[in-house]
Amino acid sequence: MKFEKIIETCIYSTDLNVMKDFYVNRLGLDLISEEEGRHVFLKAGKSMLLVFNPENTRLAANSIFPIHGVITPPSSIHFALEIEQVDYEAAKNILIKNGIPIEKEISWGSGGKSTYFRDPVGNLVEIVTKGQWPVQD
Repeated sequence: MKFEKIIETCIYSTDLNVMKDFYVNRLGLDLISEEEGRHVFLKAGKSMLLVFNPENTRLAANSIFPIHGVITPPSSIHFALEIEQVDYEAAKNILIKNGIPIEKEISWGSGGKSTYFRDPVGNLVEIVTKGQWPVQD
């Protein structure tokens, strides 16, 4: 057996509207679905970013879904959004245009680049150019 890829990444916030605004209106991810007070599901290329409200998913014993959520807030994670090399400057300019502070920018020895910033709840988000990891579509 060989796993193919990570298809979804889950992050948590009690303010789903702020997170939806950030990822849809400021970064341009596609809104797939939402359930008020519970979750917002977003599409980034061939992957999904799921934002759950831990107050409503950690204790949902009667749900068809497993119980999950941040156990010890505050908690933050890091994940990366991959883009083509030719789109890197445009992606960085979207951050600047939308007033999203860039925390760090790295030029890798391989010729790739990464830009790091925080979402509204403190997760470290990275925009990384394609080819930095030995994975393919």
